[in-house]
Amino acid sequence: MKYFYFLFPLFFLSYININAQEDVITDLDRPIGLVFNGNDLYFTEADIGKISKIDITETTPNAIEVVSGLGTPYTLALNGNDLYIADYSANKISKIDITETTPTATDVVTGIQQPYGLALNGDDLYISTLQQKIIKIDITVTSPTATDFFILTTDVYVTALAFNGNDLYMGLSTGNGAGDFAGTVSKIDITETTPTLTEVVTELDSPNGLAFNGNDLYIAEYSANKISKIDITIGSTTPTDVVTGLFGPEGLALNGNDLYIAEIPANKISKIAVGATAGIDDLNQLDISIYPNPSSDFVYIKGIDKELEAI
Repeated sequence: MKYFYFLFPLFFLSYININAQEDVITDLDRPIGLVFNGNDLYFTEADIGKISKIDITETTPNAIEVVSGLGTPYTLALNGNDLYIADYSANKISKIDITETTPTATDVVTGIQQPYGLALNGDDLYISTLQQKIIKIDITVTSPTATDFFILTTDVYVTALAFNGNDLYMGLSTGNGAGDFAGTVSKIDITETTPTLTEVVTELDSPNGLAFNGNDLYIAEYSANKISKIDITIGSTTPTDVVTGLFGPEGLALNGNDLYIAEIPANKISKIAVGATAGIDDLNQLDISIYPNPSSDFVYIKGIDKELEAI
């Protein structure tokens, strides 16, 4: 049993953020991309060329096959009922209608060398490739044509995409984008005629997944086995750790206060609570005691066995 003694007023304990990682579903085949449609979490299983889904309201979710026979599906993007798929080994973007009983993948655009990340902005689908560039297509066109949108410098690869308004955030890695490489998160304003790359976060290890929760940008650092975050409004380029001890985190997706994480080598999807707070009354549910209560001086906390972060 652990005892902690705090020399600050009791009101600092009014809110406590609890980041405890929890497995959602295991025994998958290299899950990478995640996207939500209501309570259904769609995810890629890259090693077997399949898209599956689970209902997160179930106590023990079971994976349901949505579509199979793909090449190497990496990431996903949802627009209405259309689920877009970056098929890495097939060098194309395909899509399915998730309302169909037995969805069939149809080609959207082909000839894209190693598509990796996807992000939608209005009618435009932005696609990162391991050819060091970002391309885009207009998804309203019957036969869309991919056009180059932003070219990166040599040996810099975009491994993740996420929009915040008109700002397109990118996880950038050096090397081949798939190993233990230093990285950053940078952004461009897509409304600019000639977008300029602006560095946002530095000193990352393979930032292969990005997700926004308000002003907080969550980053999956694949090689560091952790999730970090930064408040994009404060101007700091140094992230803070959210949860460590993961196993190859990559895809990220938010649902309410929960951040879902695809851990590739672990072949599982896990989650952490990132927006929930707990007051003093809630601590009883965690078998934690605070005494004396009330107190005007010292307080004692008994029974802490999880990492707690005061905010």
